[in-house]
Amino acid sequence: QQSTSIMGHEDCVSKFCNAGWGEVLSRLSPYGYANFGIAFGLGFSVVGAAWGIWLTGSSLVGAAVKAPRIRSKNLISVIFCEATAIYGVIMAIILANKIKKPGDGITT
Repeated sequence: QQSTSIMGHEDCVSKFCNAGWGEVLSRLSPYGYANFGIAFGLGFSVVGAAWGIWLTGSSLVGAAVKAPRIRSKNLISVIFCEATAIYGVIMAIILANKIKKPGDGITT
């Protein structure tokens, strides 16, 4: 049986190099890490905005019960929470467009 080494790593323990998390993560492409980072950034911005809207909305409902005249004045906090999600989406689009295919940025 012939032994092969991938970019200085030792041989895979299993047939598909998935014997453990260390083996999987050590052979993951840098482009995969970049895409995971974009996905996590987008996901956390949307979840954070949703959580902020949930907390702000529930407090606005409680405040509207006690003082109905301030209902429309406090909507600016919900708008700021939505802006956080929009910012995350825009950043994800910009970063996704910056990732090039392997070999696209190489000039000879």
